[in-house]
Amino acid sequence: MSNKTISTVFILSLLCTILMIITQYFWIKKAYELEKNIFHTHVTVALKNVAFYILKANNNYSSVDSIVSKVDPSYYTVQINDKIDSVVLVSLLKREMLAQQIKIDFEYSVYDCGSDQMKYGGYVNYNQKEQAEEIHLTDFPKTKNQNNYFAIHFPNINSYLTNEMTNWYFSSLVLLMFLLILAYAVFIIFRQKRLSEVQKDFVNNMTHEFKTPLATIKISSEVLKNPNIINNPERLLNYATIINNETQHLTNQVERVLQMAKSGKDGISLNREEFELSPLLEMMLDKTYRPLVRSRGGDIIVDITPIDMKVYADELHFKNVISNLLDNAIKYCTNNPMIHIHCKYENNGISICIQDNGIGIPKENLHQVFDKFFRISTGNLHDVKGFGLGLNYVKLICKQHGGNIKVESELGKGSEFCIFIPNLRKS
Repeated sequence: MSNKTISTVFILSLLCTILMIITQYFWIKKAYELEKNIFHTHVTVALKNVAFYILKANNNYSSVDSIVSKVDPSYYTVQINDKIDSVVLVSLLKREMLAQQIKIDFEYSVYDCGSDQMKYGGYVNYNQKEQAEEIHLTDFPKTKNQNNYFAIHFPNINSYLTNEMTNWYFSSLVLLMFLLILAYAVFIIFRQKRLSEVQKDFVNNMTHEFKTPLATIKISSEVLKNPNIINNPERLLNYATIINNETQHLTNQVERVLQMAKSGKDGISLNREEFELSPLLEMMLDKTYRPLVRSRGGDIIVDITPIDMKVYADELHFKNVISNLLDNAIKYCTNNPMIHIHCKYENNGISICIQDNGIGIPKENLHQVFDKFFRISTGNLHDVKGFGLGLNYVKLICKQHGGNIKVESELGKGSEFCIFIPNLRKS
């Protein structure tokens, strides 16, 4: 899948997500307002019916069309302008509320214009398991109208309306689940794209790594097929040595890939032992790295404190870790390589820092350099060999030893890799 297609899918998915969220928010808001209006309509009808029956009991046939006033969403008053029997009132309120399918706790009170005060109040609790709240008549505000009226207050109006919108909340939950699935699908697409790019880079790097030694082997074998070469033992030995070295190089590369594949499944088994760091390091440097660095006009400076420092680790894997870091310090240097190696005891273990003056690592790539197969993009150039496995291997070995690795780098000014190996030897 091309980058353009993936970008289009991502943008369309993002726009659809935003549109669905806005739409759902709009409809929930509209639904809440609708529930409030329905509640108001039902309450108004119920209160008009209550007023009608009270007036009828008093032989008063006045109109009840405009006697209900909504003070706020939870407070209503009904102007009766006649005597009000509180016992009859509460009975009628319960009946008419239930008739309108409104089953919500409410407070009621009666205003007596003769005494100019609220009285005969009460609390109607439909949930008998809960104790009825105590009503305070002073909490009922009086209106400017001085005629008799009764008032009703719904203290739990918000929770009631919320419960009435259960279906909308369920639909919102379903929508949220859908959006999460959509987000996960987009994440999978991007991850598969990244894995595809990693696989492509790995194949390209592996092809390049194998192509050069295979070409060398082919040329050397063609020379060895010449019958006359047997008369030149020195030349014969030279080409045989080339074939042997290139074969060993290929074997090492294949072994590295197989070892990393195995480490992903079962981990790497370690054979730890105690050995002195200085002789091991000097042997590696004198045999391979110092001649190579000095041939390019550079040098390797080692600082080990104390000189008799001992390490408790798997010697083979430890050597591979140091080799990987030194290889990178040399490969990624475009001028005279100057490498500084600092070793010291630290926090019941040893710290080894390898500092170079190479090309450095961009800040945005620092957190990726230890990922398997990751290599900093250099276009189609393959001047620096590798599979992108070295630093991942280094991190894995450090972790297997209970340690860690850190990197500090500045583009154009070099890098410093510091590994820490704890002394886990049991005394």
